[in-house]
Amino acid sequence: MMMHQSPLRAFGRALAAPVLGAFLLVTQDAKANNSIEYFYKGRTVSMVVGFNTGGAYDLYARVVARHISKHLPGKPSFVVKNMQGAGSVIAANFLYNRSPRDGSEIGLIAGTAALEPLFGGTATQFDGQKFSWLGSANEEVGACFTWHTSKTNTAQQLMRNPVIIGSAGTSSLLVPSTLNSVLGANLRIVKGYKGTSDMLLALERGEVEGMCGMLYAAVQAERPDWLDKKLVNVLMQVSVKRNPKLGDAPSIMDFATSDDQRNLLRLLIGWTIMGRPFLAPPGIPADRAEALRAAFVATMNDEDFLQDAARNRLDVSPITAAQIERFLAESYATPRNVVERAAKIIKDTN
Repeated sequence: MMMHQSPLRAFGRALAAPVLGAFLLVTQDAKANNSIEYFYKGRTVSMVVGFNTGGAYDLYARVVARHISKHLPGKPSFVVKNMQGAGSVIAANFLYNRSPRDGSEIGLIAGTAALEPLFGGTATQFDGQKFSWLGSANEEVGACFTWHTSKTNTAQQLMRNPVIIGSAGTSSLLVPSTLNSVLGANLRIVKGYKGTSDMLLALERGEVEGMCGMLYAAVQAERPDWLDKKLVNVLMQVSVKRNPKLGDAPSIMDFATSDDQRNLLRLLIGWTIMGRPFLAPPGIPADRAEALRAAFVATMNDEDFLQDAARNRLDVSPITAAQIERFLAESYATPRNVVERAAKIIKDTN
C-alpha cells in the first residue's frame, strides 16, 4: 500500500532543508574560525619589510602592524623586521624560499620587485604570481620634483634640461632612466644614496637638483612642509592615470608619442597600482590566507588605523589582493618583445 505524505509534513521538510544547510555552513565557518584562532592565539607574527627603518615602507608596515592583530582570530602580536637590499628583492626571496608557509610570517615589498622575474633579474628566486597577496594600503603616487630654487620648474623643462637627479633605490633610479631611454630626456642620475631619507636630505643640501620616483608618500610623511610651503616643484606625475593629489601636473603618459612608447611605459610604471603591497609566502593554508586578507581589508577600514595613518601623514587608498593578482597576470602576459625592451632599460640602469 502506498503511503501518502501529509502536505504539512512535506512543507516542514522543504523548510528544514535550507535551514539545515545554513546551519551546517555556519558550523563549518565556526570550526574554521576556531582553527585559525587556535593557530594564532599567543603567537607572534613577523612582518618582513624589504627596506630600512625610517622610510615610508617601514612606516606603513609599523602602522599596519599596530592595528591588524585585532582583526585576525586569536589576536596575535606582530613584530616588524627590516631586511633591506636590492629594492626589496632580498626580502621577496626570503619570503618565497625561507619563510614558514603557515601564515606566521608576512611581508611588505616594492611593487617593482614582483615584476623582477619577468625581466630576467638574476637575483630573483621567486615567481611573483605565486605569492599569497594580501593587498596594498595605497596606490603609489609617483612624481618628479625639483627644489624650489631650480630653474627647471615645469615638466616640459624637465624633458629637455640636463637636471641632476638623486637616486636611492629601484623606483628613484628606474623612473629617470625610463624618462631618458623611452622619452629622450637628459637627466643626470646620481646613484648611491642609502635610502629615501638620505636622498631627501641631499635635495635640501643642494647636492642634487631633483628626484623622480615613488616619492610622494615619503615627502608627505617625512617632509610635509615641502608640500605645504611649496619648497618643491611638482613637475610630473609618474603613473598611467593622473592622481588628483598632484593637481594639474601632467602625467608621464602625456609625453608618449607612439603606441610603442605607451606600451613600454605601462610595463615599466604600471606597477604603481600595487603601491606598497603586503604579501605572505606561497602555499600557506587557504583558510589562513583568507583570514589574513580579510584582516588586512578590515584594517584598511578601521577608524583607529585611519587616524593613526593620518597622524603619520600616510595616504590610505586600499588596493585589494584581487586587483594585484589581475595586474600581475596582465603584466606577465605582455608580449615578449616589449618585455625584452623593458628589461634592457632596467639592465642599463644598474
